[in-house]
Amino acid sequence: MDRRQFLRDATAVATGTALGASAGCLELLGLTDRGPTGLGGGPTFQDVHRDEADTVVESASVLVDELNQDQTIWIPDDATIDMSGRSPTIQNATIASGRSEESSGALITTQDRGMTSPAMSDALFTLEGNARVTGVTIRGPHHDYTDSTIVPGYIPLAPGDTYAERQQWRDDWYARAISMQADSSQVDNCEIWGFSTGIMVGSRNTSVSPSILYSYIHNCMMTSSGYPIDVKRGTPPIYRCAFDAYRHALNGYGTADAGYIAVECDFGPHTASHILDMHGIHNNEDGSGSPDDLRYQWRAGGTMITRRCRIMPTNVIDETHHNHGPGYVNHNEGGHTPHVHVRGVPADGFYFENNICAHPSPDEAIDQSSVPGSYDTNENGWHNVYTEGNQWGVELSGEAQAEN
Repeated sequence: MDRRQFLRDATAVATGTALGASAGCLELLGLTDRGPTGLGGGPTFQDVHRDEADTVVESASVLVDELNQDQTIWIPDDATIDMSGRSPTIQNATIASGRSEESSGALITTQDRGMTSPAMSDALFTLEGNARVTGVTIRGPHHDYTDSTIVPGYIPLAPGDTYAERQQWRDDWYARAISMQADSSQVDNCEIWGFSTGIMVGSRNTSVSPSILYSYIHNCMMTSSGYPIDVKRGTPPIYRCAFDAYRHALNGYGTADAGYIAVECDFGPHTASHILDMHGIHNNEDGSGSPDDLRYQWRAGGTMITRRCRIMPTNVIDETHHNHGPGYVNHNEGGHTPHVHVRGVPADGFYFENNICAHPSPDEAIDQSSVPGSYDTNENGWHNVYTEGNQWGVELSGEAQAEN
């Protein structure tokens, strides 16, 4: 069995039997709004309840203590826990609350930010073997940043007269919610917002493929970051998640084992750049000259699958405005950004299948750059990029042009 077929089969296994019975893509559900964009809590799927938990906690200190044991820890829906100054590692334990159509679940917050803060040097939570976070809302330090008149929480390139000044300003704002460092770790039924990065998968030295399911990740918009999900190494299944107010909803570092499998997800409506991204190694480091190497300089990930998703970013931030509106361009008329940007050559491929898309055609929606001249390309200039069965030029309530 080749790698492509293995990962296609793994998609169904990782997301469970519900995948085969589900049709179409998600609509954002109108749940209790804790975010500043006017959107609700996104898709939910609750399968852990209070009477199934081993213990109940309502404070940060007790939560950290209880994480040392193999158990399910329940946080009441009406609890707020401030984790500022803490960054625990979770192993063989579950943090759970009651996020549902009636509730946002417990609120976990942090004000930590900056390159040396607990929320960036590691993450607010690091998930290792058999760790799970389910049914909670996790709110980061960007939640009350309102200097942008375009979208609150958007951390733009400015201010600063020089690049160094702007970079220092951004360094002071970096923050991650969750770092997933084991195949057996899982995030599901969560709302995560107000960070420069929502979830980081793997690391430079570790390739992992954890599960990210039924979650709503938004207001991760920081320029030079702005990733709801950032894959360093690994190929996580991402099932029935909703994304809004981001720079790149899904991003990858570029190694030959970096990718993602996004199935029945909803992307939009606010974005600051292209939605699905895979960096090339050359964007991040020098890389090697051998196509067989993990860090071949022109490599851009391994396998990326986007299937049965709705990609409707109708409000694309015009970054030239920074903090001064009006700041949107019309994505359905081309905007200034594609749906997909692959910045090199995937080791296996980028598969874009049966999606509902705002852009009018594949050549406008998908961009591939940095392909060496020694590689054969198709009529769109792509190598190892494949499309099938997509609907193009879809308005929020309009007709579509089907792909042959």
